[in-house]
Amino acid sequence: MIDNPPVSEVAEDACATMRTAVAAKAAPPGAPVDTRVRSIRERNAALTAMVARVRDLDPALLSEDRPTRAWLADWEHLVEVRERYAADLAAGRGAHFVVPTADGEPLAVRMNSVGLICEVPAQLVDLQ
Repeated sequence: MIDNPPVSEVAEDACATMRTAVAAKAAPPGAPVDTRVRSIRERNAALTAMVARVRDLDPALLSEDRPTRAWLADWEHLVEVRERYAADLAAGRGAHFVVPTADGEPLAVRMNSVGLICEVPAQLVDLQ
């Protein structure tokens, strides 16, 4: 569990900011490919900003709260997979998004189970 208050408070605040940005950057249903790609990348930027904000904490503080680094790495992995999907979509290749797994479960399950008020928004893993 991420339960060190200086870490959890920053993470939850950064997550709230990310969730607001993710909601604001939605592509309308039936949007053209370029609009969908832009939406994915703008949402990825919100995820990257959230991760950077938490990583800016004192490294010793992050090391004390063991799951924090793995949680941040999971977010980064999600961004990488989403970016590959966006690149395939933009190039007109058969874009197919598959939610990454960890220990046999969707990555979002692990990301949601660290004790933070920071669930992975469904819009980030439900790409079509």
